[in-house]
Amino acid sequence: MSAFDPLILRSDRLTARVLPYGASLVGLHFAGREGNLVLGFSDPQDHALIPVFAGAVVGPVANRITDGRLVLAGETHQMPRNEGTNTLHSGPDGLHARHWNVLAQDEARLHLGLTLPDGACGLPGTREISAAYTLDGDALTVILQARTDRLTAMNLAHHPYWTLDTAADVSTHRLRVAADHLLPVDASGLPTGEIRPVAETAHDFRAARPVPGDAPLDLNFCLSDTPAPQPRTVATLTGGDGVTLEIETDAPGLQVYNGAFLPDRPGAVSGGRGLRPFHAMALEPQFWPDAPTHDHFPSILLRPEDTWRQTTRYRILSAR
Repeated sequence: MSAFDPLILRSDRLTARVLPYGASLVGLHFAGREGNLVLGFSDPQDHALIPVFAGAVVGPVANRITDGRLVLAGETHQMPRNEGTNTLHSGPDGLHARHWNVLAQDEARLHLGLTLPDGACGLPGTREISAAYTLDGDALTVILQARTDRLTAMNLAHHPYWTLDTAADVSTHRLRVAADHLLPVDASGLPTGEIRPVAETAHDFRAARPVPGDAPLDLNFCLSDTPAPQPRTVATLTGGDGVTLEIETDAPGLQVYNGAFLPDRPGAVSGGRGLRPFHAMALEPQFWPDAPTHDHFPSILLRPEDTWRQTTRYRILSAR
């Protein structure tokens, strides 16, 4: 099977398409509604050629790392730098750019996995990583897991972009995020280390408000300082025609990105639409970014005796 041959899952309300390339969710369709709810490309191979991580599982360390450098047990490890002097989503050969193996599949469930050898992405440990997609009625559940044989860093994230209506940009969407704090960033998009209250800022999404479609939004919202014992509702996104995405996760953070830096690619999107800045919205459950640089952030260390696990559930609700 090619890495770009889609695998199809179905429930009575949803149909999903997943590529082995990056374990990428490239299609999600709601019964009775035309159009793809997530960003996918007309040519599946564009998921390799247009490097925006669309629908992929990113890692082993998601988000940005200062200078691509982290220290584990006193030993410095250098990750590939792919965003200036920093590392984004573990560099060009991260999980998003790898062919995942199909471990199991039935009508509504898909289990994918791969092995990262010791030293891959600049980090120690032979790491066994898996992603399980399950459809159940109006919900898609994604369970990410990882194990290692050496102390390592682990922060997997699922990276779909959401387009809940057919408008030209995300400004028709309304977002709510159940977070009292966020992480301010510097000019490189790296956290400054401050944990700032959202109150009385333009980024207070505790009550639903429109997504900006003319200014960048790319911030981590602090849901908690440790993973939750069970997934809880952390965000809702509602498109202009009434379709609502509800996100439940046990992750301690949610990266919110309004697609401000997506490239212009006429006709690239499935259905023949063009890709452009602000075309779609990424909501990425994960640990807080650049945690190795900031000791007061939740730790992303993974030890051989532990299993890293994250559960996220996307529920699609329609007003029609």
